[in-house]
Amino acid sequence: MQQVRLGLIGCGGMGKALCDQAVTLPGVCVTAVSDVDAERCAEAAGKYSATAVADYADLVTRGDVDAVVVATPGGLHRPPVEAAAAAGKHVFSEKPLAATVADCDAMIAAVEAAGVKSMVGQVCRWHPTHRMLHKMVQGWPLGAVRSIYVERLGSGWGANSAPWRYSRELSGGTLLEVNAHELDFMLWVAGPVKRVMAVGGQMVDLRSDYPDCTWVSLAFESGAVGVLQSTGVTTLPSYAARLDCEHGSATAASFFGGEITYKLWEPGAETQTLKPDKVETPVLGEMRAFVTAIRDDTATAVPFREARRTVAVVEAAYHSIATGQAVEL
Repeated sequence: MQQVRLGLIGCGGMGKALCDQAVTLPGVCVTAVSDVDAERCAEAAGKYSATAVADYADLVTRGDVDAVVVATPGGLHRPPVEAAAAAGKHVFSEKPLAATVADCDAMIAAVEAAGVKSMVGQVCRWHPTHRMLHKMVQGWPLGAVRSIYVERLGSGWGANSAPWRYSRELSGGTLLEVNAHELDFMLWVAGPVKRVMAVGGQMVDLRSDYPDCTWVSLAFESGAVGVLQSTGVTTLPSYAARLDCEHGSATAASFFGGEITYKLWEPGAETQTLKPDKVETPVLGEMRAFVTAIRDDTATAVPFREARRTVAVVEAAYHSIATGQAVEL
């Protein structure tokens, strides 16, 4: 079995969560770590018995690193990704791919020119409810999506949240730092978007420089329509989805592992309930997919080009909110 030696750039909570799962896979280890916070870098190095490297530019050129996990804030993904690609390393980027389409395009050009594997951590594709709904619209029993609604409603960032989360330049705002998951799911099941119209505003959290309440309307190339409701201004949290499809409709009142209720259009059809299939830990699933693509020299599950679509939708949504106009993609 081919050994896969990982270098971690960004030793915060998500970077360590990714590597914690990756090292449970046979033949996978973390050999080097890098972070701007020296104490955090040293702690991660000790955890994985890896080498602490102050500058990621030195990490990506190491001979004992085959692939790099980039888990810095989303707006800071481009420089380490470009450096890793130039050094011939495969790249796993935590979501979102970037905070702007321009950065996405530069990163795509870098990995494609280098001929390395690229994958983005759209982890909800490995969550049981999301996977089951995808399976249901790809074939039995629902068929193609005609209308889709997803809501992710919460009360915003906690008091001790990292400062970079309040910057759209660094985080991409809530629509990318959080809703990259929901938008990726919507595109995964309904296909590419051709038009975006959005409304929103900064209602409660004045620490950020982006809307904390948004409604994003999507027109898909397939003819389907959709809405994402994203808010950090409610005291009644909810994470739910509704899909109306070719052969029937489905709802998931609790999107993280909850049951799916569906009913078909056919005469006499009754409402049915499905429990999603049991799956491995989603973060382990996405890291397994990345490592397998490297070992088998196959396409990754969420290549950079595919993840760019979500960033394009969000960029269009922010433009629509600012101008009051729909944006064609």
